[in-house]
Amino acid sequence: MASKNRDFREPPLAFSGNKKYWAAELMDEAALLPAGATVWDVFGGSGVCARCIKDARPDVRVIWNDFDNYSERLRHIAESEELRKTLYRRFGGIGDASPQDSDFCRPLSSDEARAFHEACVAHHQRFGFFDDLLARRWSTIGVPKGFYDLNNPPKVLYSKVPRRPLKVAEAERWLDGLEITRCEASQLPIQDGDFVILDPPYVETACSEYRGSGTLPPLRDAYDILRRCKFILFGDASISFFYEIMTEKFAPRLFVKDGIVAAMRGAKRSEVMYSNW
Repeated sequence: MASKNRDFREPPLAFSGNKKYWAAELMDEAALLPAGATVWDVFGGSGVCARCIKDARPDVRVIWNDFDNYSERLRHIAESEELRKTLYRRFGGIGDASPQDSDFCRPLSSDEARAFHEACVAHHQRFGFFDDLLARRWSTIGVPKGFYDLNNPPKVLYSKVPRRPLKVAEAERWLDGLEITRCEASQLPIQDGDFVILDPPYVETACSEYRGSGTLPPLRDAYDILRRCKFILFGDASISFFYEIMTEKFAPRLFVKDGIVAAMRGAKRSEVMYSNW
């Protein structure tokens, strides 16, 4: 039976394109799963979908394909919090201009930028781990394109370190009960009759933070998974021919959510979710 817990599903570390706004719908769909079902979060991103399903149905097997290695970032979040405190103490950050200006950031001087970079290098040397995506978010304006390269740092840095601590306790619980794998979707041992969640980052979903070499499975691989399994599929409301074909063939139920802030430029858009669970 599905859990009644409908807490807002905010991933412990920000991840563009995550499905936190769909938590209630995902948990409703989880109630339809048969006992002993296996669910694959195929393009796992931050694991929001997997987490919602597992929280709603602790009795089912949920496998998160963490292609982006987000879970590794969570395992080191306490170390990243140490870096946040160091950088915030030295350079300030978001919200330091005035209580009304929560998005304030300022360009760092050349000396400050050098010191910022040296602090990041020292952190990596101390812990053997460096969250290059967090560092990029804390030092650039807008949604980051790429990652903070310790060998080739951004030429212009800004003070964007958040005042609030990272969600260390939430990160520890985020992984509870989930099976985690990491490979391309075409290599997953998905069985006929399994249940899948598909949010392809290179089809309709804007997700600049998805690490990939461009070799993620094309639409024909996603279609093969849909053909064999019960699915939930996310996409943009400007539906492509792929979604039109899929809708005609599989006749899933359609959910639409308007006004979601897009990853780029803060524009609002509509998202859709198909399900034939």
